[in-house]
Amino acid sequence: MRKEIWLTHKAVKMIKRKHKVYREYKDSKHPACITADKKAHKEIRKAKYNFERKLADNIKKDTKSFYAYVRSKAKAKINVGPLVNKDGEVISLVEDMSEEFTKFFTSVFTKEGNESIPEAEWMYKGPKDEQLCDLEITEERV
Repeated sequence: MRKEIWLTHKAVKMIKRKHKVYREYKDSKHPACITADKKAHKEIRKAKYNFERKLADNIKKDTKSFYAYVRSKAKAKINVGPLVNKDGEVISLVEDMSEEFTKFFTSVFTKEGNESIPEAEWMYKGPKDEQLCDLEITEERV
């Protein structure tokens, strides 16, 4: 069983208790089973409510967690495609769609040259004989 993200330790304990009581009496209509079921159900609802309340309270600081939870509750999953290329052809194969995305992104982004890489500022302020200047890492040393 996959544990829900909002499930607390106390709720898990109540669920285990409910299962234990059921194994003991083997009757879901038994008063002990009904009581254990009600307590577990109440704790589950409380845990979910508290988790969702905390997400809502922290939405300004942590939008990523909120939207991840909302997406997990969505029934429809978002798929990419089919695409229409610049010639007007419909592309539906996954490999062809990835090629089309590659063409688009390589046309939009630029590759910078190596000649304009800035030199790092020297931060070490100690004596020269304690500096770590040249460090050679070889396969044998690793």
